[in-house]
Amino acid sequence: MKKTFKIIGIVVGIHIVLALALTAFHRISLSVEQERIVPNGRLVEVNGYQMHVFIDGENEDTPLLVFLAGFGTTAPVYDFKPIYSQLSGEFRIAVVERFGYGYSDIADRPRDIDTVLSETRAALSLIGETGPYVLFPHSMSGLEAIRWAQLYPEEVIGIVGIDMAVPSFYLENENALASEAIRQRIQSIFTSGLGVHRFFGSVNIPTLTATERTQATLLSRRNAINSTMVSEARIVVDNARTITQASTPSVPILLLVSNEQGNAMPAWLAHASDFATQSGGQIEFFDAGHFLHHYEPEQIAVLSKEFIGIIV
Repeated sequence: MKKTFKIIGIVVGIHIVLALALTAFHRISLSVEQERIVPNGRLVEVNGYQMHVFIDGENEDTPLLVFLAGFGTTAPVYDFKPIYSQLSGEFRIAVVERFGYGYSDIADRPRDIDTVLSETRAALSLIGETGPYVLFPHSMSGLEAIRWAQLYPEEVIGIVGIDMAVPSFYLENENALASEAIRQRIQSIFTSGLGVHRFFGSVNIPTLTATERTQATLLSRRNAINSTMVSEARIVVDNARTITQASTPSVPILLLVSNEQGNAMPAWLAHASDFATQSGGQIEFFDAGHFLHHYEPEQIAVLSKEFIGIIV
């Protein structure tokens, strides 16, 4: 028995030493890599922290297209490039990276939906943008886009949802999402804490240059499932509940929905379809993964241009 306890002690000790070594290596690496992280847009101060906004395109006669990232997207400005590069020749585009994402600070800020929205609007205002906008939310940021249209309908001409989430999905899956939030907190220990993810290769997103891939990889190492993201996940059901307490916005909506996401979560398709019906929106299904803008950027661009042409 004593021998067994001794072996267990040795194994535990090895794991502790390994964890400490990984943590030290990750922290030192982050410190060194920080000097290589160079924003490609503008940093503005919002509530005492730096927030990053990227603007592209020069057509001042069209509404600004604002891209909002889904949960856990470590480098939105590069993640969205496959689609916004299809649109920036005809439109001005903006990628607003909320706290915890991309080049923005990992910030200890409330993540209720109205605070998140106020920060996005403030960042745009600080670079001289006041709308009106066409919002392009991916996944979880669909909540922010809907809330934006609820509170400031004069600023939102329309919404193009890239496999965006809708409030009813979160409310129906509250228990499962609570378990998922716990999993994400544990995952955060291995990413933000130990930095295990840095050993699994670089980011490879279509259309990125070598320099952009390097930047996206550095941001992935810094941002993966960080504390701000975990705070978002913890409050997402409450945010969905806040939205359902107000009426469905009346702005034009185009929902681009992944059939593959529906296979993983069958209710996803049903909730998207129900929301399209409630909002009077248009819905299109794609046989592609959740990051539709990586797989079908050309088709999304075509549908988006048609949609904007109708609503503007």
